[in-house]
Amino acid sequence: MHLKKGLNFISLSLILMIGLAACAKKETAAVISNQEASLSSIDFEYNGSIFNTLVSGSNISLSRVLPYGVTKATVKNIYLAENCTANLKAGDVVNVSNNATNIVVNNTSSQKEASYQLQLAARNYSSVVDKYGLLQTLGNKIVDKNKNPVSLAGNSFFWSNNGWGGENYYKSQIVSWLALDWGTSIVRAAMGVDDNGGYLSDKLGNVTKVKTIVDAALANGLYVIIDWHTESAYKYSDEAVTFFTQMATLYGKNDNVIYEIFNEPLEISWPKVLKPYAEKVITAIRKVDPDNLIIVGTPTWSQRVDLAAADPITISNNIAYTLHFYTVYHKQGLRDVATAALKTGLPIFVTEWGPIGYTQNDPEAELWMEWCRTNMISHLAWSVNDKAEEWSIAKPGTFNLTTWEDANLTESGKLERKFIRSWIK
Repeated sequence: MHLKKGLNFISLSLILMIGLAACAKKETAAVISNQEASLSSIDFEYNGSIFNTLVSGSNISLSRVLPYGVTKATVKNIYLAENCTANLKAGDVVNVSNNATNIVVNNTSSQKEASYQLQLAARNYSSVVDKYGLLQTLGNKIVDKNKNPVSLAGNSFFWSNNGWGGENYYKSQIVSWLALDWGTSIVRAAMGVDDNGGYLSDKLGNVTKVKTIVDAALANGLYVIIDWHTESAYKYSDEAVTFFTQMATLYGKNDNVIYEIFNEPLEISWPKVLKPYAEKVITAIRKVDPDNLIIVGTPTWSQRVDLAAADPITISNNIAYTLHFYTVYHKQGLRDVATAALKTGLPIFVTEWGPIGYTQNDPEAELWMEWCRTNMISHLAWSVNDKAEEWSIAKPGTFNLTTWEDANLTESGKLERKFIRSWIK
């Protein structure tokens, strides 16, 4: 992310009285007429994360699968029709297995009975990295160890700079929560470089924060992007070489790790400035790590992927190119530019995007997500933070919590979680 950017009292009383009477009549009618035995939904809890279900006829299934290896889940809520009881209640523990659990609902008034088959499922792979392995470019796609296209969905952390607030979220517990509750498959450590409190003024502190996120991603089996988060990376190419050599030495043997060597270049020349910088840093990384994915930023805040498509980097394999979008600014025109770049064979990775903010109603975000899904583009939402800006996913103080409820999320956070939870698995 870059830094820029009249009813009178009597009338009102009558209306309220009429409304209350209507509501009371409706509630009474519902109780009298409801003689059916039915269950509308049931929620389960595992390690603080709530797993909702889908009810289709007499079959009940989870809306998102439980993590690999889970054997039991606890009933959090069960929603029954009026006058009904069931053989499961809140607090009961249910086994996760291939066999369905029978739920019997009885209506104590009509004596009617209904039976449901509950199927609790867990992921059949230990982690997303175990499933896909080392990511590689093939034509305009990012592919897995079996050469099948991969599209990941996850979260970018905020700038790591000291005193900016986002550093409060650089915690292993938060990475674990995003993996469990959001279904995140990739995270991004956005290490600030040249601004106050960044790498150039506190190397040890910022590297320690990056390592916290990377180590947590490894522990949770997630992919992780190590991001040189600046708009002026070319001014600090020697420092970038030192940093990425250190990261490659520490983590280059792990399939999880991806290097993003320039966050958002300004309106600088691709052939004269940005490409030579990228080639210098890529060469340094490849001396230590010959094969992990490297992502290169593109001009104009990582939007001019067409310039990279016209003159791609050829000194190394497994190179992808950055596209960033924010739905309040970037619409069909940028999608057209990116689609044209894809047609030339350019592999694109959306390492940062943001919704319109303060609402879950964002038609442009829906269009962008459909574009990413259609083209098998991976994407990370900005940002894991509680700053008072439209793209923060959390409300103030959330970093003090190890688990988050809906009340802890902003509207943007709820929207981004919806996309991540429902992404290709």
